[in-house]
Amino acid sequence: MKSCKYGSLLLTPGIILLFIVSAGCGYYSVSGALPGHVRTAAVPLFGNETVEAGIVEDVTDAVTDAIIRNGSMQVVSESRADAVVEGTIINVRDEADTYTGEGSGTGQAKQFRLRIIADVQFLDRVKNKVIWEGRSVEGWARYDASDPS
Repeated sequence: MKSCKYGSLLLTPGIILLFIVSAGCGYYSVSGALPGHVRTAAVPLFGNETVEAGIVEDVTDAVTDAIIRNGSMQVVSESRADAVVEGTIINVRDEADTYTGEGSGTGQAKQFRLRIIADVQFLDRVKNKVIWEGRSVEGWARYDASDPS
């Protein structure tokens, strides 16, 4: 798989749990959706059931960065956290998305779409319950075939 920057990962509207890897901009606030006592969160390293080396670090960092940008919670160590975002990447697909020719599938690939599928849980550590859980949550990124990164 072509190496790709996963740095522009954004949040899905499900809660603050996974990522939409996107070159565009997006924003979702969860401040009204959180229990009042959840003010801090930890994001331990995601698990990885794929062969993609390095992707768990990029996805974990992107989820952490999204929580910080959102401002609804402070990211802290797991031992100090009111809630924990846990996830496992279960599939990664890299597919041609646009082509230089006129029809789909003709010509050379111009852009690729990287799809990342994960199981994610948002756990309330104070009340010991799952706030949100998503199975096979999908995020994606588009990148140019000519991009050397």
